[in-house]
Amino acid sequence: MGFLLMGFFRLTSDGSPPTEEEMGFARESPDARAREMTALVARARAGELGAIQQVFREHLPGVHRLVYRMVGPSPDLDDLVQTVFVEAFRSLPGFRGDALFSTWLSRIAVRVTMHAVRRRPPASVPIHGEQEIALEHPSAERRVAAREALALLERLLGEMRPKRRAAFVLHVLEGHPMEEVAAILNASTAAVKVRVHDARRHIERRLERDPALAESLMAGGRS
Repeated sequence: MGFLLMGFFRLTSDGSPPTEEEMGFARESPDARAREMTALVARARAGELGAIQQVFREHLPGVHRLVYRMVGPSPDLDDLVQTVFVEAFRSLPGFRGDALFSTWLSRIAVRVTMHAVRRRPPASVPIHGEQEIALEHPSAERRVAAREALALLERLLGEMRPKRRAAFVLHVLEGHPMEEVAAILNASTAAVKVRVHDARRHIERRLERDPALAESLMAGGRS
């Protein structure tokens, strides 16, 4: 099942291959870009409105994606994203740069969403009759298959325990190294590895028990 999972996880919402940034691999590194972000965050900490707005714009897509993957298509999604940034900017004076800003922000996003999940289980997506969409464009059928596959992944994620889902999302879908996931989740690296392994096994067992589900994912992965 490994080849199926890896191919499926690389789907984007429109069925096209994701960029490194969309997969979460293009994070800050010790280069000019990282130094630029460090300077920007420092200006935001000093209360410079323009810098705060730029930090928000820079990190909104990543935070929105992470929260969505943590809670699914919840009606509270936008409120949760807003809460993440409210808490982040309120706590910004205490940010000392001991970790990457993106790691620090992800930690806040996970804390906010985990609290929400404990109050209400994450949503999963029913599979709709996507075939009703007119397939006029040559790639429309592939896009439908990709959307169905993504909906199936959301269903499988919704079946997971919150901590297991968080570890899987951060490591497999967002691309964070195990050590970074451990820092975000305030857990040991060993515990994170177990959670990711258990999440993978959960998906694999579900696919083994449900051939139709596996076929749907394969169809999406081929698109």
